[in-house]
Formats: sequence, structure tokens, C-alpha cells
Amino acid sequence: MDRRSLLKLSGTLFAGSILTQGYATTKTLETIAGLDLPTNVDNPLYLHFNENSLGLSPKAKKAIVDVLSNVNRYPESHINELLATIADTFKVEKQQITIGSGSSDIIRGLINMQGYLAAQAGKKIQLISPEPSFSLAAEHASAMGIKVVNVPLDKNFCMDIATMKNIADAFDGLSICYLCNPNNPTGTLTSTQTIADWITQADATKNFFMVDEAYAEYITDPAFVSGTSFIRENRNNVIVLRTFSKLFAMAGMRLGFSISTEATAKALSPFMAIENISSTTAVAGTASLLDKAYINESKAMNTHSLKITTELFDQIDIKYLESHGNFLFHQIKCEPELYTAEMKKEGIIVGRPFPPLTYWSRVTLGTTEEMNKFLSVIKKFKKKGWV
Repeated sequence: MDRRSLLKLSGTLFAGSILTQGYATTKTLETIAGLDLPTNVDNPLYLHFNENSLGLSPKAKKAIVDVLSNVNRYPESHINELLATIADTFKVEKQQITIGSGSSDIIRGLINMQGYLAAQAGKKIQLISPEPSFSLAAEHASAMGIKVVNVPLDKNFCMDIATMKNIADAFDGLSICYLCNPNNPTGTLTSTQTIADWITQADATKNFFMVDEAYAEYITDPAFVSGTSFIRENRNNVIVLRTFSKLFAMAGMRLGFSISTEATAKALSPFMAIENISSTTAVAGTASLLDKAYINESKAMNTHSLKITTELFDQIDIKYLESHGNFLFHQIKCEPELYTAEMKKEGIIVGRPFPPLTYWSRVTLGTTEEMNKFLSVIKKFKKKGWV
């Protein structure tokens, strides 16, 4: 279906609530301008959004400068080059890749697509999501009138796949199953085999799996297998989300992509804007993927920062969860509002509360210098009984 036909039909979907532009209303993220930092803080540490403090790849910076003289032209050729580079990296075809202005753009498109298809087929629809987890899929679904079922994490702080599966099996309609692995904010990794057992046995007409692997590049567990393995089995009901915001430090440039079967990518296409990234973003993405030295440096920085942080936490007895991302989720012993406020006084911004795990805090793993400053504050907080 082309976009023109889609727009003609859009008024029938959810009483016309979406698809004229395809955007559902979501919560406004906390902005740097709204942080209300103390006046004596000159160089605050932004350790709250899982950004990469290393900054852009040097090759990406050069690619951006080189393309500036050509930004009066549409970015099609640069996007095609990026698609080819992603396809080569993941050993898939270009037609299996969908580009987005961040992976959040693709999440929005996917929810709209599934909502539209369900409405056209007269099917009930729900979204099943772990809790806490990255909440954007649930927010989009809720804004569209799609029922959202949040499933608490299991006793190991991993996704409770068994409960999620039972909820999907009991539903008389389509279940969008959002699987964030590694999970954000916990950093925990759910067993590949546990996920595979569900996906391979699920009714493809009743279950659509959205596998968010935003932090997959940081995983060192040899047992982990990417969700792209299901796509190589030609499963049209699975899509894998990736982002350039984390390992490649492109959060401000907004670049994400998905890998699916060609049929799923084709079905998603009408729900995405055409040429939805700029030339500068496209060339930066291509250069970053090809900059192996930068990739190794980015991973090494994260590994070292995780090591020095967990070593101190072990030494002074602070409980934390094993992290497979670029952040660490740890316990606190005071009210979360007090903890974040006192951190802010020290010039450090940490993650917001993640109910129901309110007596936990998420901190981004920054540079060695940044983590040393954070850890010096943690030592002071330990003496005060706050952690």
C-alpha cells in the first residue's frame, strides 16, 4: 500500500486519532535546560541518558565536514550508502533495513503499522511490555488507544517471558510483544534460549515481536544470539531495533535502524517518512560503522568504566545488577528525590526513578575521569548512609 492510499484510509483508524502524520503523543523527556543546576556547577556530568561521553568517531566528524558543501541536495545517495554498509555489516539485504530518526522513530512507525493492520482486520490489539523498561512503545500504544499490559521483571530482574507468553496466549487478538534485551534501565540480559522458545513456538498471526537491541554491541556473553537470527529463519513477525545513539555516540544526530524480513520492511515503509535522516547523519553513520578503531575504543572505555565502578561498589557493599549496557543500575538507601538532588548539588545528573524499582538508580558509564568524580561522591554518600 502506498502512502496516498494509506492517508485516504487513515480516518477509519482509532476514530482518526493517528496516521495523518503518524505520531502519537508521548511524555516530554527531561531537558538539560530544565535541570535547574546549582550556580556553582561549571562542568556538570550528564550521566542520566545513557549517552556516550567519548563523542563522535573522528572519521564520522571528517565525513560530516566533507559532505557540508553538498547538503543543498537530497540525502538519497548517502542513505543508500548507509543502507549498503548496514547490510554488509549484518549480512542481510538492503531491502530488509528500515532507517529512522533514532530507533524511537521506528518504534512509532511499528506501533502505527500494527494498529492500522489490526483495525483493518477487525482484530483486538494489545502491547505487552516488561516493567520497568524503555517505555516509548507503551506510550505510543497507549496514546493510540491500544491496551498496554506491563509485566514486572522476574526475581532476577530479567524479562518474565513465561508471564508475557501466557498473557499473549490468553488474548483473542494481536499481541505486540516488546522485548528490550539488554533491558533498560536494569542492564540485565534475558536468556536467548528463553526468548527463542517463545518466538519459535508462537502463532505468527497473533504475536508480533519487537526486539530492541539498543545496547547489543556491549554484550560480551558468548551465549547471546541477536534477534536477527529469527529473521534469517524468514519470520515476518519479528523485527530487531538498533541505534547509533549508544556505542557510536550519535544521540544528538538521531539515527536508528531495524532489520526484518523484506516483507515486513515493505509493510512498514508507508508508516515512515521518506528520506527521514539528513546527509550529515547518513555519512556519520556509515563512517562510524567502518571505523573499527573507534568501535574498539568505545567498547574499551565502557568496559573500564564498568570495572572501576563495580570494583568500588563491591568494596563498599553497594548492590548492583550485572550490566550488559553502557550504564549501571544500583541500589540506594535514601529517598530517590534526595539522592538525585544531592547528586545534582555535586554537579552530577543521574537517571530518574524507574517505578516500581524506586530505591534504585541508573548511572551512565562515562569516561574514566567522569566515573572517578562520580565514585568520589559515592564514597561521601556511603558515609551518610544514602547508598
